[in-house]
Amino acid sequence: MSIASETAGAERTGKAGRQAPPRRRVAESKMTVTKASQALGALVRDIDLSRDFSDAEIATLRDAFNTHGLLLFRDQDISPEAHVAFSRRFGELEHHVLSDALLDGLPEIYILSILKKDGKRVGRAGAGHYWHSDLSYMAQPSLGSLLRAIEVPEVGGDTMFANLALAYDALSAPMRSFLGGLEAEHSFAKVQSVVKNLGLNEPITPEQLAKTPPVIHPLVREHPETGRKSLFLSPGFTTGIVGMTREESAALLDFLADHASQPRFVYRHAWRPNDIVFWDNRTLMHYAINDYDYEKDRRHMHRTTIRGGEAH
Repeated sequence: MSIASETAGAERTGKAGRQAPPRRRVAESKMTVTKASQALGALVRDIDLSRDFSDAEIATLRDAFNTHGLLLFRDQDISPEAHVAFSRRFGELEHHVLSDALLDGLPEIYILSILKKDGKRVGRAGAGHYWHSDLSYMAQPSLGSLLRAIEVPEVGGDTMFANLALAYDALSAPMRSFLGGLEAEHSFAKVQSVVKNLGLNEPITPEQLAKTPPVIHPLVREHPETGRKSLFLSPGFTTGIVGMTREESAALLDFLADHASQPRFVYRHAWRPNDIVFWDNRTLMHYAINDYDYEKDRRHMHRTTIRGGEAH
């Protein structure tokens, strides 16, 4: 049985004094789902991710995930082991190629952190300050990511998510037809200039880059569970469109990135400690905003990443 999605105003009285309808609940648990924005995302309440879940409950969550593209779970003060266990209910987990940023004893957890211990970063700092889909540079791009905020700046450090299915639907029919026959190259090496300029981490080694050679994916993909078409756009990793000149490719990719990141397609998440956000890398791209102080603020997060299949 699916959780029925509610409107964004489910917690407040509607216009003209109308009372919003009560949330409907699921027999297996007390959890409820409420839309987080018009573009994408939903808030899941009354749920503890540290407990065991029945197959029916996981199916309900997967249905909500496929419907909304992103699930937000608040107040999840859970252990890394529970984080990994819950993530595994949705698929096999990746071990990120940047092994120096993996949690000791739990390599499924990739540490995103600006904190230091003994003068050294405890994880990867300054990651994701560009629009991208996690691991789009892999032959089997990620299904989704689950990011838990442990410490966050008092102000700043939001993450923006863009709905690439809505962006695709908003294109003209001739443009959709044109894009349907195109493929693009994705490469982890593309972000190396960004990493170097920030100066927050050690450069990615040649050995790490050798494990992530460039790959080719369609520019438009069909969601394997819903069948819905979307752009498969990852500006931080997409290097060019196969068969086009550099100028043609850059012009088209820039247009698509600008189009897809319009406010009408975007949900901006303001992090709180113990938030867990679970998003679909097959139909969303995201951007971590670097508007905080890397020396004075504290931002420390754990991420698991679910392996996907080939993009089609």
